[in-house]
This record gives sequence, C-alpha cells and structure tokens, in this order.
Amino acid sequence: MWRQTSEYIVEDLCHCGKNASEENCGWRYAACPRFRKSGGCTYYLWIDPPMCTRARQILPGLLKKNEKLEDELKRKRFSERCMWLVLVLSWMVVYLLLKND
Repeated sequence: MWRQTSEYIVEDLCHCGKNASEENCGWRYAACPRFRKSGGCTYYLWIDPPMCTRARQILPGLLKKNEKLEDELKRKRFSERCMWLVLVLSWMVVYLLLKND
C-alpha cells in the first residue's frame, strides 16, 4: 500500500515465514534478512511506486546529463592534479636555482 507520505507497509511474509526486514527503510526494496546467505530465503520485493509517464521521459536525459557531468569532473580533477604537479616542480626548480647562486 503506497501512501502520499512516502510510507510503504509490507504486509507480506517472506518465504521463510518472517516479516520482511524494515532495516532498509528508505531503500527501494524489502528483503528477508537471510536473502543473500547460503541457503537463505529468496524473498525480495520492489516497493517503489510505478513511475509516471513524464518521469520515464525525463529520467534518461537526466541520467545522460549526470554521466557527462561526472566525466567532466574527472577530467577537471586530473587537470588540477597536473597543475599542482607543475607548480611543485616549478618551485623546486626556482629553489634549486636560487640555492646555487
């Protein structure tokens, strides 16, 4: 049952007869605490409400834009590291030149 307050109540029981874990509150799924353990339960339930048509139209563009921004950030960080290296090396050269005079 989905409510306007973003609360979801899982009334199902998992396959081993236990209530679904509420420890993952705020996550997009409910799972049995023994879900990934050897011989564990296979209960796993997505609890997000279905997306509206507009969200399905917008989401791919936002994901693509986010990926581009993350790539740009990586390039900028690499460039910043290179500049710091050049700065340190230039100060070392200046120091060595002044030391020899």
